[in-house]
Amino acid sequence: MPLYQRDNIPLEKFIQLIPDLVYIQEFPSKRITFINRKFTDILGYQKEDLIQNDFSLDFALSESELKKWELRLEEYNKIINTGERIEHNIELKHKNGSKVILRHRSMVLRSQSPEAQFEILHIAEDITQLQKHNELILQQRNQLNEAEKIFKYGSWEWYVGADTVSWSDGLYEVFGYDAKDFEEKEMTFGFYQKHIPVHELEYTRSISMQSVQDKKTYYEFEHSIIDAKGVFKYLAVKGKCYLDAEGNVIKVLGTSADITQIKNYEQALEKKIEELFRSNQDLEQFAYIASHDLQEPLRKIAAFANKLIERSSDNLNEEGRFFIDRILYSSDRMKSLIDNLLAYSRISRNNIPLPLAEVNLNQIVQNAIGDLEISVANKNAQITVEELPIIQAFPSQMHQLFLNLISNAIKFVDESTQPIVNIQVKEASLEEILKLKLTDTQYWKITISDNGIGFEEEYKEKIFTMFHRVHGNAEFEGTGLGLAICAKIVENHRGHLSAQSTLQQGSVFTLYLPFKP
Repeated sequence: MPLYQRDNIPLEKFIQLIPDLVYIQEFPSKRITFINRKFTDILGYQKEDLIQNDFSLDFALSESELKKWELRLEEYNKIINTGERIEHNIELKHKNGSKVILRHRSMVLRSQSPEAQFEILHIAEDITQLQKHNELILQQRNQLNEAEKIFKYGSWEWYVGADTVSWSDGLYEVFGYDAKDFEEKEMTFGFYQKHIPVHELEYTRSISMQSVQDKKTYYEFEHSIIDAKGVFKYLAVKGKCYLDAEGNVIKVLGTSADITQIKNYEQALEKKIEELFRSNQDLEQFAYIASHDLQEPLRKIAAFANKLIERSSDNLNEEGRFFIDRILYSSDRMKSLIDNLLAYSRISRNNIPLPLAEVNLNQIVQNAIGDLEISVANKNAQITVEELPIIQAFPSQMHQLFLNLISNAIKFVDESTQPIVNIQVKEASLEEILKLKLTDTQYWKITISDNGIGFEEEYKEKIFTMFHRVHGNAEFEGTGLGLAICAKIVENHRGHLSAQSTLQQGSVFTLYLPFKP
């Protein structure tokens, strides 16, 4: 009998139009006795391929699928007389080698052939793409569940007007439950709210309802809960309202994330900052008071030493005059040290609460050079200054900053060398700003270079700490506070100060100052 023709099927022409694969098999031989034209469309095989394989589809089945067919034979035997329908999926190999998944709806027919016990009518729908889609959804759902576990958050969905909210597995975990204990994933508002402390309940209700009433596209807030295990937690809630064509809110989709660890860290950090702030204030106050109180006895030491010279100069031998000179020299050094301590303390306490002023750095630098007039003349220093910008800053601190840097550039030079100082400026690149993690978006980059004795690379950060000196006091006088003061001034202006140097080849100090701190 021809493959596409059968007298006892009057609806054959209709069956050929069905979009699914339709075929009839004899059992137990599994020989195919009828098949519609979708055989080629869905599996890629021609009628000749089936004929060459004795009208059997076994050639397109995997070994595991063949075993499943044997098991299904028992099912077919059970429904011979009932007329029931069996549904199952079968995986077949397409002619091009790809995998095709067919959803079968099968029923038993009485056989007209003496060789067959019965026949089975199969209507097979190609669900390959649907299966791939379902697998992708399952994979994404698993990935989402893993992400919720890792980042300690859960998602929820509420359709406006409904009394329940859909919870994800991750949200149950955030609230201290096992999602497997809940058959329904729909939870009432009350279930969520019973975990919120009483004093926060009205706040969370009002902000959620107000966001819906205001039709906010996006909203967020924080609140605390006590989970099912009695653990106190902080949650960060984020929600998004979805509107229909008429602009009404139809649903809200959101997440609730456990931020307890972050909150605890923030609180601990804030406490440490407060403690550090108080400690710094105490240290600065102590330094100011101690330095101030030290000045009076120091003045007396110097005064008495001078009086001793005035009144008893003739009675002092050379050794006595040497000792008094050393007393006066040490007093002067001590006074310089105290003055610098007082300056550092004042700068530390003036941490930008005062109003900034418009400062012309050209004038600042010229005034600093004027203050160093004697040193410049004695050493025949050559100072070149490019046109500098006008910025918002503390005038007195800018004066102190450039005075210290230019003074060092002149001071730390071999006696036989003429000091040469160059001050240059340009706008800092975005790359530099990002690399230094500066807080503003535009900065001036000012460099002060010299031809002095320099220092080794290992000291480039240490030189900005208090009382650190690279060179001994016998070589170059100083207190070790000048650069510490400079660093503090730059910090006050949300800038950055660094140094580069090579021994005996000079130094370059680089300032980054914001356009408008």
